[in-house]
Amino acid sequence: MSLTIGRALRAPFRAVAGALGGLAMLSAAASAQPTAEKPVVMRLSHAYATVAQHHVNMEFFKQEVEKRTGGRLIVDIFPASQLMPITQEINGMLSGQIDAAYSLNTIAATLDPLWGFFELPFLFDITPSDQKHLRDFVKSEAGGGALRDSMEARGIKVLAIAPTDMVGALINTKRPVRKMEDMAGLKFRIPGGKYLGQSFELMGASPISMAYAEFSSAIVQGTVDGTVTGILFTYDNRIPVKYLSGVNMWYAGLPLLMSKRFFDGLPEDIQQVLVEVGNELEDFGFDATERRATEVLGLIETEMGVQVEPPLDPAEIQRMRDATQPVLAAFVKDNPGGQALIDEAERLRPN
Repeated sequence: MSLTIGRALRAPFRAVAGALGGLAMLSAAASAQPTAEKPVVMRLSHAYATVAQHHVNMEFFKQEVEKRTGGRLIVDIFPASQLMPITQEINGMLSGQIDAAYSLNTIAATLDPLWGFFELPFLFDITPSDQKHLRDFVKSEAGGGALRDSMEARGIKVLAIAPTDMVGALINTKRPVRKMEDMAGLKFRIPGGKYLGQSFELMGASPISMAYAEFSSAIVQGTVDGTVTGILFTYDNRIPVKYLSGVNMWYAGLPLLMSKRFFDGLPEDIQQVLVEVGNELEDFGFDATERRATEVLGLIETEMGVQVEPPLDPAEIQRMRDATQPVLAAFVKDNPGGQALIDEAERLRPN
């Protein structure tokens, strides 16, 4: 056997041994009785800058957890993908490299396809200042509870589904979107996923999947015309667009995820703190988003010179909803539990 082949064969064994070693250390750390002098340290990863609402939400989580556990559990936050890309975080939790991650529904769906639910269009009647319909779903046992249970069966605990933005901002450089026909021929960047692109195609637009880092240059060069994103994100990043319309095509569904193995190894009182703070984090995220989104819409108009369109006519929203029904049918076909989630969103719809 050559030296090269020998190294190639040994490499997988070293990788497995390293992963098992990491799990052993994680288990030992979590099962030891923590004290303020010898606390358990939780490694939490997220992909966003420290100025973003994502990090603000995690600072709230850290502060409350450490205070309520008397410093027995320390939350060590690694922002801006310092430890690993967002696409590797779930594997990182399952292998013991990290303990928790503040992620996206499209990332969660790579492990549990049921989380593709948040890509479905026009499920929730929400506005920048009122996200009660979505909040009620997240808090519902048949809604957010079912998504949590499904993910937990795969080894990941969902502590919260906490928004950082109102993501119904359809922005572009070409023309205002006031009716479905205005979508025709526009090239929209999407952040991946399985179902969002289908919605764009059914309304006549061309979806192009790419990371935001690529989008920054693509919109300047005209490779794409716009994207569907968050109101706060548009303003914080000063995205160079001309038009913004409110179109509720997806919901991001930002989950705070934790390795179930790590969670189960903690003392019961610390587990309870994590659950309680996770519930409060959801309200913290919704409150912050509702408080800021309407104000920021005005700043996008006055400071950035973007033409912000008034809310779409309800009849036009219904036309878009009707046109994209095949996306919901495709989701249900792919996910046996999908119809129950759609039914719960419909049950909670405001009269």
